[in-house]
Amino acid sequence: MTRPEVADFDGCVIGESLRDPTLINHVRVWRAWISPEAVLSDDLGTFTRWHIYWVTCTAGDIDRIQKGLKPWRWYAHFWRAARMVVVYCDTRFEMDRFDRSTWTPAIEHGKAKGIPDEQLDFLIIPHDDDAARRD
Repeated sequence: MTRPEVADFDGCVIGESLRDPTLINHVRVWRAWISPEAVLSDDLGTFTRWHIYWVTCTAGDIDRIQKGLKPWRWYAHFWRAARMVVVYCDTRFEMDRFDRSTWTPAIEHGKAKGIPDEQLDFLIIPHDDDAARRD
């Protein structure tokens, strides 16, 4: 008998980054935000308002989200305790969320894709049980 996978990663996913935005319906969303202004959203010059979701998910969900990312300048990031995972459609980076020096390869990969520096901050917003999972 296999045990169900534990949803123990928190993460941040932009709805517009997904080829199938309904993927977000398969994870627990605990915060959502819509950008107040339209943001460049593809290589054709399309501007749209971004729908940003903070989620709780499993490692398997991270794999599914990575496979569902559009190939343009998109990434999603996830964290659990000190571990942070950043996924682009073509690669994945594992780093220490509290040691920014470990973020360099993920940031450089994003820059090479044309992502602006200010969008490579891997924003982490804690929610109620984040402190309990830090141990």
